[in-house]
Amino acid sequence: MVQGVIFPCMGNILGVILFLRGPWIVGKAGILQGFGVGAVCCTCTFLTTLSLSAIATNGKIQGGGAYYLISRSLGPALGAGVGLCFYMANSIGAAMYFMGCVEAWEIAAPNHQILAVGELNNIRLTGYVILAAAVLIILGGIKYVSRLGTVFLMVVLLVILCMYVGCFAGPTDLSPAEFTVQLTAVDGGDMVEKVLSWTGPSGSNFANNWAPAWDAPQGAFPSDTTEYSFVNMMGLYFPAVTGIMAGANRSADLKDPASSIPKGTLIAQISTSIIYLSFIFVFGSVASRETLLNDKFFASTSAFPAKQIVIYGVMASSIGAGLNSLVSGTRLLSAIAKDKTLPILKYFEATPGKEPRLALFASAALCAASITIGELNAIAPLLTMFFLMCYTCVNMSCTVLTGVSDPNWRPNFRYHHWAISLIAALLCVWMMFAMAPVTAMAAILFCCVILAYAAYNSHNAKWGDGFQGMKFQLAKNILMSLESKSHIKNWRPQLILISEASFDEAHKEQGSFSLKVHDSELLKLASQLKNGRGYIVLGGICSTDFGHRDTANTKDWFMDDQMQQRVIDGNQRAKNLLKDYQIDGFGKVVYTNDFGTGVESLVQATGLGAFEPNCILASWPENATGHDEQSAEKRKKMLHVIQVGVIFQKVLIVAKGAAWPEFQQRLHGTIDIWWIVGDGGILLLLPFLLKKHRVWSRCTTRLFVIADRAGVDVVLMHEELSRYIKDFRLNIEVHLKIVDDIVDRPQVELDVSTPLPGSKPPDNDPVPSEHENAEFGKAVVPDQHEADALDQPSRHDSKFSLTHELNKWRQRNAEPQKHREE
Repeated sequence: MVQGVIFPCMGNILGVILFLRGPWIVGKAGILQGFGVGAVCCTCTFLTTLSLSAIATNGKIQGGGAYYLISRSLGPALGAGVGLCFYMANSIGAAMYFMGCVEAWEIAAPNHQILAVGELNNIRLTGYVILAAAVLIILGGIKYVSRLGTVFLMVVLLVILCMYVGCFAGPTDLSPAEFTVQLTAVDGGDMVEKVLSWTGPSGSNFANNWAPAWDAPQGAFPSDTTEYSFVNMMGLYFPAVTGIMAGANRSADLKDPASSIPKGTLIAQISTSIIYLSFIFVFGSVASRETLLNDKFFASTSAFPAKQIVIYGVMASSIGAGLNSLVSGTRLLSAIAKDKTLPILKYFEATPGKEPRLALFASAALCAASITIGELNAIAPLLTMFFLMCYTCVNMSCTVLTGVSDPNWRPNFRYHHWAISLIAALLCVWMMFAMAPVTAMAAILFCCVILAYAAYNSHNAKWGDGFQGMKFQLAKNILMSLESKSHIKNWRPQLILISEASFDEAHKEQGSFSLKVHDSELLKLASQLKNGRGYIVLGGICSTDFGHRDTANTKDWFMDDQMQQRVIDGNQRAKNLLKDYQIDGFGKVVYTNDFGTGVESLVQATGLGAFEPNCILASWPENATGHDEQSAEKRKKMLHVIQVGVIFQKVLIVAKGAAWPEFQQRLHGTIDIWWIVGDGGILLLLPFLLKKHRVWSRCTTRLFVIADRAGVDVVLMHEELSRYIKDFRLNIEVHLKIVDDIVDRPQVELDVSTPLPGSKPPDNDPVPSEHENAEFGKAVVPDQHEADALDQPSRHDSKFSLTHELNKWRQRNAEPQKHREE
């Protein structure tokens, strides 16, 4: 725990901000607001540590560290987005440490620089050299970097000890009370010298530095012209307290990460917070505000016994922290690539047993781009955004997992509560938008883009994450709140596609079976209707004779092992079919001894509430007009589908004819609607939905209306139909066809004195025909009473005739006119 978690965390937290910007921040913010800035930042990291500890004790932790924690808690999509943000934070953080090393080197050896001291290009070039050396060290072996981390931490602790002793001891011969610094002239010309002083602990310094002085002039960093305030000072200070996930990033190297990460991280966070907050009072008590704002490295000026110890110690610690950040970023990128949620990163996956070198080069490239900025004060706020984004999601993961009552959320960490995680998440979000709202929005947008890309490519990731529980609760609440009967304006087709299915036993000898859906052409139609944004259920009815099973014998249950495997494979085949035909829906296969029972079960059991299918999509049986047993069976099945649709009040869509067009086709021409009865507008809606698909988008629609009887005013009826179509905002050409006595019951006399060969129907024909009347020398279409007795539809005047439909439309239009006249 000590070397695996505490030391890495402390080494990452205690960095250049404390040494190079700590006194300057106190000079700007004062003791009171400086302590407030530090307290807010340390509180944020402390609360996040509690959430991190809870997640770390909620199961086995593997390689990938913080990324693994987030991705397995909130899902592969969000995990990849936040993990990539954390990777960028580590790589950019390495740049900040290397630039801090360059600033310390400029003070240690001003005459041994590549370019002039203080120039951005000098910081850039020297930073590139340090980065190149760091990459070579890491290429020599990541494990050696881990060992060096302990050495660098000891150096940091020695530097801090020298700073404490020097501040409390006051000026000495090696650290005189008065000293000279070189500052850049206000006009940007030559360097000027300025005499500064410090006193050691002093009440007057404490009182003078108590209040903030945001507008006070400063010469330590003349290129920084930012107008600082409490909130944007947090952006500069916050990277100083980050690094709490350094232990989690080494989870693969820990013997017991679930125990080591919480304890070690908390010890490191609390101890470093005490150091940071105490130095705010120390710096404010030992020097004047002028000294704090003009001495670029007051932490070394006040050190005991000599400032060179602090300067070279800070250089060493900065290189060590930069190396650790590069290693963490490299491992993160390799872990993300290994999960394959972001295919674009697949090249950075490490070969088993080898170091992730490509990931290292990618981290180095991002680090080099950050060094190009050349200003530590400009990099720190950007770094803050990425860390806060990651911390927000760590805290939200705990809140969400508790809120959805995920049964797998069982952390062993006692000091965690969902309210703490929620407060921490809100604090992180507030800090982001308070410091830089535009940058915060850009960071969130970046994360959302990565999230969307990862969600599109992470369908096969089955991690049992808590985000699935949140989606389940959300779906349940929405489903419960939706009304099962939607308003006609909101009606959309929710299809259940009914098709026979069977096992393809072509490879039975090899023991492999695959589910075959007979009416696969219907899948094309269903897919091309999907832009109605209703959902689709592929219902396959597999009529399999399970035979007699003795349930007392375990070897002779309802399904044997082979049949169980067929069922599993069949369900997977249904899902694959939906994916192949670009359908967003569900696959459901019913296994039954009888097709009719399967249809009834499928229609009744599919869907819940408002998500219950309202349309049945079926295929018209081919070659079903004969009098043989096979044709009779086809008619029987079709009638059963129709009867089930009528009983359970489903719209029945029957597809008949040629094959449906392929997805790559682009059709031109017309879609013709023959409107015979008033169906509420469903026939008008279906072509409209088809034209939303790219296959049909270039087609035009024509409506052919057959009037109920002759003698109507053709012109008036055509005008009313055109207005009727216009009211529904449909671009359809209207054509009126008048046919006399179209709904009169005809009697057709047939000469059946000589029966045709094979004219006798089979005994089990479910469609009663006119053969019973053949002996009388004529076939009569039965009247309504006879049709009811025979359970057979007959031709009659429908109350849903087109005339009735138009009359209702006239009444609706007349009511507003009547109100206006009144």
